[in-house]
Amino acid sequence: MPTTPCPDCDAVLPVSDGPTHAYIGASAACWGVWTRMTAGEPPVAPTAFGPLITDAYAAQHPGGDSRRATQSVAVHLLTLCQVLVGGSRPTRAVTLRTHAVEKGRSVGAWELLRPRPEWELTIHDVVERATPSGRAALVEPYVRSVWTAWYGLHGTTIDRWMERLRN
Repeated sequence: MPTTPCPDCDAVLPVSDGPTHAYIGASAACWGVWTRMTAGEPPVAPTAFGPLITDAYAAQHPGGDSRRATQSVAVHLLTLCQVLVGGSRPTRAVTLRTHAVEKGRSVGAWELLRPRPEWELTIHDVVERATPSGRAALVEPYVRSVWTAWYGLHGTTIDRWMERLRN
């Protein structure tokens, strides 16, 4: 079966003509893995970092240069920052995302981040684990790796976003 890399996370997956997301840059195969996982196949055991897996996946798939894609990456990185750096609880992820969306609308837009990082882990590393608990054990390292990759390249911009978010 022919394979191709996902254009954003670089995971090499079988070619698929399935659906994709409107602005998240995942290939059809990668999007299919993501949607199946969020529906429970394969199952992931509960983990404290579970609420942040959406933020990591969306940030890892920045898509093109559209405003929606740009804002999505910013909102998800701001959520990760507030938890991983700011000490917010992962269970507050939805509230944190909502606040970042609203603040982005009131302060103008969050800036486009280029270049995109190289990835240490992808969602595929998580789903390839053999058991639900094995998959859960990789969620936190996956989330942290996405955050670290982005912050390493664009920390100054993300810090500026955080200042705008607080004010």
